[in-house]
Amino acid sequence: MHDRIRSRIAGVRERLDPGAETALLVANGPDMTWCSGFSGSNGCLVFLSDRTVLITDGRYETQAAEECPGLEVVILQGDALRSAAVWLSERPIATVLVQADHVPWATLRHVEHVLPRAEIQPVNDPFPDLRAPKSSAEVGLIRRALEITEATFTRIIGTLKEGITENELAAEIDHLQRREGASRSAYDTIVAFSERSALPHARPGGRALKHGDIILLDFGCVVEGYHSDMTRMIAFGGADKSFLDAYAAVQDALQKATDHASAGIQGVVLDAVARDVLTRHGVGNRFTHSLGHGVGLEIHEYPSVSAKNPHPLPAGSVITLEPGVYFPGSFGIRIENMVQLRSDGCDVFNSLDTRLTLV
Repeated sequence: MHDRIRSRIAGVRERLDPGAETALLVANGPDMTWCSGFSGSNGCLVFLSDRTVLITDGRYETQAAEECPGLEVVILQGDALRSAAVWLSERPIATVLVQADHVPWATLRHVEHVLPRAEIQPVNDPFPDLRAPKSSAEVGLIRRALEITEATFTRIIGTLKEGITENELAAEIDHLQRREGASRSAYDTIVAFSERSALPHARPGGRALKHGDIILLDFGCVVEGYHSDMTRMIAFGGADKSFLDAYAAVQDALQKATDHASAGIQGVVLDAVARDVLTRHGVGNRFTHSLGHGVGLEIHEYPSVSAKNPHPLPAGSVITLEPGVYFPGSFGIRIENMVQLRSDGCDVFNSLDTRLTLV
């Protein structure tokens, strides 16, 4: 077993200290991957007092052996969490801890049925806190994913021409990222022209590019499980003063948020920094989403950088900073960078500056 995996498993045990008759079931995919290295779509880690077991099905027997050397693997049939309950029914288990936020109701009822004498309890999930600080190896993969995303943005500028549709441009972005070494896109690539950029989560469509359009590109990719996330804006043939003024406001908000970002600042406080800047520019009411989110094995993970998060942001976490303003029927603006939080500030991962790209 790799030292990294051994250390992570030990970290989970330190948080939970399962007793002799207690079992912890971990079936959330990113948590399993982080803790064991297993990346299959059907698996369950079972933590017992004296052993940790990965349960999966026959499709992943070879993959589990390759990804989790030294970890005990049990091959069963069907849904891995349900199989884990059956496997535990042959053992003297009094308490079963489950990740309540990640277990479907029907599956939970099945576990209760299979283990009628065990008490099924939601666990105080340790994984968000454990996964938030990124190791140097994790940072390296995130940086590599972002390098691919930035290189793709630079290359995509040369493909812009009147008549290309949002769908075609999104497909080209996804293709280029795979060509550069990504395993897949981090999420559905957002390409939005002019009035459609006012939709924060616009889906690419058949809208064709015209001279004078504004282009919003929000995309990322995955490298060995780790994600990148970036948003940049392009003016295709120029932009008017109202757009440029709003763009300057968003750029100012991003810079001020970056200046204030550090480990220990509350998510609500950092969100307010950007929101206050936009308010001073007269567009605060157009900022309709949170400032950012954690990124790693998931594109949206702990911690949240929002008005709903009163907790301090953890040291070592990688987050996005993405202020935006949206004017329905006209245009939207969002600029997004990735940073890692230190006790005395943050490291910006992006090499591309945030100036409006003019084509």
